[in-house]
Order: sequence, then structure tokens, then C-alpha cells
Amino acid sequence: MTKAPEVKPVAATISAISQQQHDIANKCGNKWGKNRLERIEIATSYSAMLGTEPTFHEWEAARTDWVNGYVSANPKNTGNAADAAWSDFSKLLNDLFGLTKPKSKSDAAVKKGKERSAKEQALFDKYKDKSVADLKGMKKQALEKAANGSDIAEKLAAELTKVLKEKTRDSDKAIAAERTELRKQVREAASKCTSLDKLEAALEVLDEGTELNFIDETIED
Repeated sequence: MTKAPEVKPVAATISAISQQQHDIANKCGNKWGKNRLERIEIATSYSAMLGTEPTFHEWEAARTDWVNGYVSANPKNTGNAADAAWSDFSKLLNDLFGLTKPKSKSDAAVKKGKERSAKEQALFDKYKDKSVADLKGMKKQALEKAANGSDIAEKLAAELTKVLKEKTRDSDKAIAAERTELRKQVREAASKCTSLDKLEAALEVLDEGTELNFIDETIED
């Protein structure tokens, strides 16, 4: 009787977690491959081992052990099958516990983030001397040209939309805060007012939409 060939793990173990964590992750992958009916119990065990805020390297180390455990239980499966199984399992982790793969903090990832920030800053600097009114006018012209099939104008409109969003961010917040405060003052004044004439006059000033919003917010408060 010939000896069955040795099944090699699909990836080398990463030493970002303890040996106990390695063992638990491996067993979870092994059990998942043998019996999917136990998936909630397995996911619960795995999430307890990994914690609520794993680092990128901890996530990858545990994932490797899980896949190795899955392959040891299903030696005839291909690498694609193991990847698909992990995809299903990681989705379950997200659905049950909100666990998702953390972003990599590798040198390459940090460099890419800095490059993206520098590119955005260069874009904002390009229009720093333009007022909001100027930018809106430029965007309107760009959209008109884009409607006639200009790809360049379409890209310009998208660019101006991004700049306008950044330029109006603080002013939009200030206006929203002021509006909220004024509505509170109106509600307070209305609650203290005993004059029917004044209340009726106030209602006449408000249009129908504003009146409905006023009522809704009063109920919420």
C-alpha cells in the first residue's frame, strides 16, 4: 500500500501572533473544512482569538493558519477552493462581529497615501485664489461643454466639484449650526407665546415645507 503524499501548507506561517493564536486559527480552519454547520461556533471562537481590533499583520497571520487548517482537512481541494472558503468565512466574521481586514501600514501603503494627499493638496492650491462663485461658474460652463461630448470638460467638472466640496465644507457646517440654533430659539419662543395673533402671523411667514420640518423637529426633540 503506497503512502499518501504529504500535504504542504499553502503558505508559510507569519509570526505576528502567539503560538496559541496560531493553533486556534489553524483548528478553526480545519473544523470549517470538515463541517460547515458549525460555522457560527467556529466564527465565534476565531473572533475571540483575534480580538476586535487586529492589526494587518495579525489578520494575515491568522488567515494563513486558517487556510492551512482548511487545506489539511480538504487535501484534494485547490488553492482557489481554499481562497473561496476563506472569503465565505471572512464575510461571516464581518456579518456577525463586524471584523474586516485592516488596511496595510506597509511602507508602500504609507507612501501611496502621502502621494494621494499631495495630489489633492496640489489640486486645492491650483484654485485657492478662486471664489466659490467663480468655481460654480466654471463648473457650470464645464458641464455645458461636457453635455456636448467633451471628455476634457467632464473631467474638469469633476475636478471643480471636488474643490467646491472642500471649499464649502466649513461654511456649510457653520450654516447648519446656525440654522439649528435658530430653530431651537423659534421653538422656545413659540412654546412661551400665548398670543394667537402672533402665532398665526409666525405660521404665515413659514412656507408649508418649513412648517412641516418645524413640526417634525419639535416632535424629535
